[in-house]
Amino acid sequence: MNEQRMEFYSREREVSGWETWHDWHEMVMRPVADWLVRASGAAAGQKILDVACGTGIPGLLLAEAVGATGKVVGIDISPKMLTGMRNKAAARGLRNIETREVDALTFGGPDAVFDAVTCKDGFMFFPDIVAGVRELRRVVKPGGRYAFSAWAEPQANPAFATLFGPLAEALKLPPPAPDTPGPFRLAAPGALERVVRDAGFTDVTVERVAITWTFASVAQHWEIFSVMAGPLERAIATLPESELAQLKQKLAESIAPFATADGGLRFPGVEWCVSGTR
Repeated sequence: MNEQRMEFYSREREVSGWETWHDWHEMVMRPVADWLVRASGAAAGQKILDVACGTGIPGLLLAEAVGATGKVVGIDISPKMLTGMRNKAAARGLRNIETREVDALTFGGPDAVFDAVTCKDGFMFFPDIVAGVRELRRVVKPGGRYAFSAWAEPQANPAFATLFGPLAEALKLPPPAPDTPGPFRLAAPGALERVVRDAGFTDVTVERVAITWTFASVAQHWEIFSVMAGPLERAIATLPESELAQLKQKLAESIAPFATADGGLRFPGVEWCVSGTR
């Protein structure tokens, strides 16, 4: 696979804006975060593993649900993300969160130690998704819960297409191979369910959860994605000024259909969500 293409479509875990824009991101993703808390069965006193935890969505809500007698272990491969989660937890007075810089595929430790495991939008970036989910199943207690989410089909998530289409054109990148890590790797109907079943889960419920991406203005859209979307951040840093101006114009044209009467932007979004009992 072309390394530049791989980098473009892979999840960017080290960009600076995730902690800065955490509250906005949490607002957008709240329907999915609430679903993860509910579907995981989070309750007082439980110990829950949150994988690819980022800056704490849904980990902070899980910590509130399990209370002072429970614990949330958030794991991520990015130390910056984990720092962000700790900062957000401290700001909310949450002392029941533990963070670990570790890959889910090499989590290790004893079997059957968690009451539940959650993962919001992380599996699409695993090198070996089934192996990763199998490892997560291993550490959940028999009778424990799991709840995972992944982005649904591109046409249901235009916030991505309106951004990455112009970016790929500006950077002259070919389309990604079907199994390239990226937002839509598990978007096809049944793909996430197949991964979960191949990893050994037999109790599987599939749902679709809708969200709405809301921006106060076109300027805010640019500001947020320029620091949260790694490919755009790199384009800003590397493209000549004339090509960057062309990119901004094409982005403006692509998002125009989603403008609101008050000068903002609204994009629909949908996620596949799977859950069940181990």
